[in-house]
Amino acid sequence: MFWIYWNTAWSLIISGIMVATIVSHPDAELVEITAAKQKL
Repeated sequence: MFWIYWNTAWSLIISGIMVATIVSHPDAELVEITAAKQKL
């Protein structure tokens, strides 16, 4: 059951980083989406 604990910990850490990134750079995701659409 040790790996379940680490899976949960990493999931919380990664989601926390993603939330922090979106909060600090709210337009970064929109920029990536528009850039991807321009490539198409």
